[in-house]
Amino acid sequence: MLEKQRSKRILTDIRLSICDLYKQDASGIHHLEVPIELTNISEHSVGLISECILPMQCFHACLDLGAVPEFLIKLKVTHCSMLEHARYAYVCEFVELEDSFRTSIRNHMCSRE
Repeated sequence: MLEKQRSKRILTDIRLSICDLYKQDASGIHHLEVPIELTNISEHSVGLISECILPMQCFHACLDLGAVPEFLIKLKVTHCSMLEHARYAYVCEFVELEDSFRTSIRNHMCSRE
């Protein structure tokens, strides 16, 4: 399957942690402590790898771009595939992204090129 990307993705060393994850019955898990490896980022989405099985829905996360304070963001899982050793690869789109954060992503991407 050919993937269509809306914007350029870069490899990254940005840190992401899940703040709020809601199950379908509306019960929540707060500050989920699982290893998450962010593999790439674009203006519209992030790629990540985790040992945790994330629901195909929205969740809140904290994203640390390094030079600026952490951003609280909302992500929606759009794709999941199983990797080796009980790990999962995810593609998540940003939901309701603030312009200031989008600008910070652009600046981060320019500094990495």
